Amino acid sequence: MKALMIGALLLPLTGFAAETVELCIDEHPHRLQLEIADTFESRARGLMARESLAEHAGMWFQYTSERPANAGFWMYNTLIPLDIAYLDNEMKIVSIITMEPCPSIDPNRCPAYRPGVPYYGAIELNKGYFERFNIGLGRKFKQCQ
Repeated sequence: MKALMIGALLLPLTGFAAETVELCIDEHPHRLQLEIADTFESRARGLMARESLAEHAGMWFQYTSERPANAGFWMYNTLIPLDIAYLDNEMKIVSIITMEPCPSIDPNRCPAYRPGVPYYGAIELNKGYFERFNIGLGRKFKQCQ
């Protein structure tokens, strides 16, 4: 019982208890299991401190309004390399960027990965995912059927 209580206390701190959703991409055979980051805190934490990520898993950063083209993501305290797909209001990919972990203990020394176009959301997956499955700009995320 004690172990269960300690585990329950640690889940919110590590970010592993996030709500998840299953999304698909047009003409892609795999279903993606995505954690939802829809609050300031969950978006700030993102995938920090993760040592691995399942092949078809990631995080979906949701916003209630359009984000400017210069509002990017960073990899401070993120241990694994990631691809990020920035999405328009129809869930179409408008930019894809590969992001490398930032080794600095100073967050000010970590680069920002800016899409160069306005966006409404972003999805992070393992580095190389989009290239490996030939998923490019214009492809659309949707609810799986």
